[in-house]
Amino acid sequence: MKQKLHQKCIELIENNIQNLQESINSAQQTANEDTKSSAGDKYETTRAMMQIEIESNMKRMAEAQKTKKILTEIIFLKQYTEVILGSLVITDKGKFFVSIGIGQMMFEDEKYFVISPDSPIGSLLMHKKINEKIIFNTKEFLIVEIL
Repeated sequence: MKQKLHQKCIELIENNIQNLQESINSAQQTANEDTKSSAGDKYETTRAMMQIEIESNMKRMAEAQKTKKILTEIIFLKQYTEVILGSLVITDKGKFFVSIGIGQMMFEDEKYFVISPDSPIGSLLMHKKINEKIIFNTKEFLIVEIL
């Protein structure tokens, strides 16, 4: 199950990267095709707006590629003695995949929380063992299983 969830996360990130690349290409094409009209300011304004959009999307793409790199570097162990990057943590209140910060995800009719180890709840879970508890937002979570 964990490998399927991991693959789904990679697919989401790859789709995000593809969409960002398409947005960058579209903005670049718009900037290149906009011909200088008699109102020169319109031309310059359009080019400046497209350049800002391209730069914004390039930053977002760099973040997405960094996130994908984190996902591809996860090493799956046969058995986990504590929560680490790549762990699927089953608690009495939910299932948490410690990898990247995507948030809630429905997968095969089950709800998972895909969280970063640096997130508030992720940092509480890190290095905990089965039967240990954490308190997050005044709720107590008991770790039942680590896969």
